[in-house]
Amino acid sequence: MHLYLDTADRAAAEPLLATGLFAGLTTNPTILQRASRGVADIEDIYAWARAAGAKEIFFQAWGEDTATLVERGLRLSALGPDVVVKLVASKAGAAACVELAGRGIPTLLTAVYHPGQAMVAAAAGATYIAPYLGRLADAGRDAMGDVLAMHQLLTATGSSTRVLLASIRDVDSMVTLARSGVQHFTFAPTVAEAFFTDELTAAASRAFEEAVTATNR
Repeated sequence: MHLYLDTADRAAAEPLLATGLFAGLTTNPTILQRASRGVADIEDIYAWARAAGAKEIFFQAWGEDTATLVERGLRLSALGPDVVVKLVASKAGAAACVELAGRGIPTLLTAVYHPGQAMVAAAAGATYIAPYLGRLADAGRDAMGDVLAMHQLLTATGSSTRVLLASIRDVDSMVTLARSGVQHFTFAPTVAEAFFTDELTAAASRAFEEAVTATNR
């Protein structure tokens, strides 16, 4: 099981990375913008994320043609072996993925909305695909069914490409998909905190501490 934080917000990410529970960070230009950062800040984000314990750090190449995406993907990869280059699942992005994966660079095709795109990702040699669960649901599609179809397709064909589920809004969705074999999830720090807020767990913790206090007067 690999859990990732979908953020470029250092203050939110570092305490969670410090737990050792989260494998790294996933970012894209929109996530950078939400954190008041930009592509010029990628090197700095890489440095603090790695220092905080991230084992994989995802940065998205930008550009509208394959050559530009490859050039920027190579630049991102040069930051370190723990960088995964994200590419949109467009024709240009998939072609860039073929080039980068052929050079042994870890890659992810993102903004995946149809099981057919998982076939393209597997053909391109992508390490991961990132289906957007919440946005699939917002579009009125069978979000859970489509993600499961992607996972089943990759598993049935023996592909090494893995589903890294994104656009996750609740823990229950992850539980459902994990029961079907999905093992990689990325979500906002607010969703990450929900793992630790069960009322019964909190009540048990208080009871244990009260018992310690009562028996050590």
